[in-house]
Amino acid sequence: MPTSAGATDSSRLSGEAVQAPSAPERVLRFNRTARLVHWVQAVTFLLLLLTGLAISLSSIEAVVGHRAILREIHLVTAFLFVFGPAVVALAGNFPSITEDAHEVESWSREDIAWIRSPKLEPDPLSPPPGRFNAGQKLNAVFTLYCVVAFGITGLILWQNRRFPFPIVSQANLIHQYLTYIALAVFLGHLYLSVIHPSTRRSLSGILSGGVDARWAAQHHPLWRPMPAVESRLQLQTALRSCVLLLLGLESALLLVRVGFEWLGANVTDPATKMIYRFSGLPGTLQHAATG
Repeated sequence: MPTSAGATDSSRLSGEAVQAPSAPERVLRFNRTARLVHWVQAVTFLLLLLTGLAISLSSIEAVVGHRAILREIHLVTAFLFVFGPAVVALAGNFPSITEDAHEVESWSREDIAWIRSPKLEPDPLSPPPGRFNAGQKLNAVFTLYCVVAFGITGLILWQNRRFPFPIVSQANLIHQYLTYIALAVFLGHLYLSVIHPSTRRSLSGILSGGVDARWAAQHHPLWRPMPAVESRLQLQTALRSCVLLLLGLESALLLVRVGFEWLGANVTDPATKMIYRFSGLPGTLQHAATG
């Protein structure tokens, strides 16, 4: 005699334990590429800040010394600060970075409402954020504009003899003021990531990739994350990324060299000489050295 569906279900329940799929304890906040992009940006910013302050403030320079070495470290780090994150993104999981960028540039009424009344603690009465709240979006946009502004003003200061004095003076002013503004934003970001009780649990996302699922549901209720499980990095993928990374850095060096050729940069400058050494074939893009 055939067994009914109800009898079958009851027999299964009586015969063996049936486990419902459990919710993940941790979810993936940032993948490998996003984490590496972040740390390249953060480490180069700190190096630029330290060397820049040591060069510009005579009291610090007197203690540290070695102005020429500090200058070369500052210039090499500036190159990595401007081009490094983009090269890493292109060499890694670039589609995920474009998704993050689309998320950052997508603004809603809820984001505007959050800016008017920002809340770090979960509040059912406040607009629910998605993967990034409005403050995080503003920080990402500010970082991008800092890279562009620091890159342009730093180039003018580096090649100051190729530009009129008023432009150099304005570039120096912008470079200095932007440094202090960026430092204030960085300290605020550091406080929220490391010290503030409600938001410091997000730090694990940029260290290991995963965050607590309950924390994510409370602070980013509109975000639908995946479990914090990343596939093991394959040798073929790692080699491909290394090749793309080297090609990207070489392309960036060549781009800078073309710009320096157009400006008539002084090839006797140590940092410029290094760019020329690694960016071209023998006999290409040559010109007489200028003062």
